[in-house]
Amino acid sequence: MSTSEVDLNDPLNWYIADSMDDYSVRLDPEVAKEIVHRHAGYPKLVKALRDAIATLEKEGCDEKAKLLRRELQELGELE
Repeated sequence: MSTSEVDLNDPLNWYIADSMDDYSVRLDPEVAKEIVHRHAGYPKLVKALRDAIATLEKEGCDEKAKLLRRELQELGELE
């Protein structure tokens, strides 16, 4: 049997196949558009946050800059 074939005699594969129906989801077109729109805006928001951090640091507002930097880190966006 090649690695791309499924062993139909293995009960685990039966369980997996039956479980896949539980995850079959079809998005409403309006919801899909909203998700895509949010995703497209995310990089712009991250850039605006980075700009705000830089401005706060220039103005001497180090505590606020640290808080925003921590938010970026939690999002996995800290460079």
